[in-house]
Amino acid sequence: MVSIIVPVYNAAPYLKQCVDSLTNQTLKEIEIILINDGSKDDSLAVCMELASKDDRIRLIDKLNGGVSEARNDGLRAATGEYIGFVDPDDWVDADMYERMLTTLTTAQADICMCNYVKETKEGTVPVLMKQTGTIEKDAILGDIVANVIAKPSFRSGETDIMGSVCRLLVSRELLEKENIWFDKDVAFMEDLLVCVEAFLRCERITIDGGAYYHYRVHESSTVMAFKPQFYQRQKQAFAKLQALLAREGVKNALSMRLANRYIIVALLSLANEAHKDNPMPFREKIRNIGMILADNELAANLEKIDLNEVESRKKLELNLMKRRASMTLYLYYSIFNKIKAALGKG
Repeated sequence: MVSIIVPVYNAAPYLKQCVDSLTNQTLKEIEIILINDGSKDDSLAVCMELASKDDRIRLIDKLNGGVSEARNDGLRAATGEYIGFVDPDDWVDADMYERMLTTLTTAQADICMCNYVKETKEGTVPVLMKQTGTIEKDAILGDIVANVIAKPSFRSGETDIMGSVCRLLVSRELLEKENIWFDKDVAFMEDLLVCVEAFLRCERITIDGGAYYHYRVHESSTVMAFKPQFYQRQKQAFAKLQALLAREGVKNALSMRLANRYIIVALLSLANEAHKDNPMPFREKIRNIGMILADNELAANLEKIDLNEVESRKKLELNLMKRRASMTLYLYYSIFNKIKAALGKG
């Protein structure tokens, strides 16, 4: 059986579509664990109604503790041999779990990964991995883990692998044996940390080429919203990632990917400071941008990048970062964020 864990927080408008996509799975041997994480909207009522209609749905209602603790509660309650994760504002194809389970068991793998579809106001965009087939232990570090941490470079056309548990089907035995849990103290990148740890601890990963998971990008989704203390929380998560890689003895082998990730954290943080919903005074925003740019570790990582190998837009951004051009970067990201919002892109 497959246990599908859905952490729910203020997702009432999307819940029915999400859960219907699970109850309509062609794989019937499933349990759907809804964890209402102290929602303030009608999510609990929607969950209760959905659970009353299908005895495969189990509902956990709890005080708000964050998505990591909600997923951990789901893991503790799960009875399936395999675990899947779905976010409450997303949905999946009807044959996702049947196909992924077949792919996983045929390959005798610990983890199956699938592709996903980004759903924006513009339309539907499949996001496909370059990696295919079954990847054995010796190749997992270079083929999977490295690309989850960051792209190999900032050249045009380079791609990474989104570190989301929602595209995985994972052996519960692996998670229990390796004592893998979501870190409740991490507000961002908690998915990536679990993915990296699970990938490093498993013997075999298999890739299902189907794009079954539909990732909805909307105004209130995490990727689009302003996030207070984003830079500090990202730095905290980055430190935990470094510690994990050091513990597994692979930090040095991934030093360039970590450098690229550190730069990506800074880029995302700059864009967050310029977000239209940032309530801080203008002077405070510029001060925060200046603090990000004054980071000596960021400066050291920027020196590792050959700007001649970088696509034009990123080259502009990295040059401005190296020059610590706070005001110019604020104006740049203010305009860029407006364009993204208009297009509904994350």
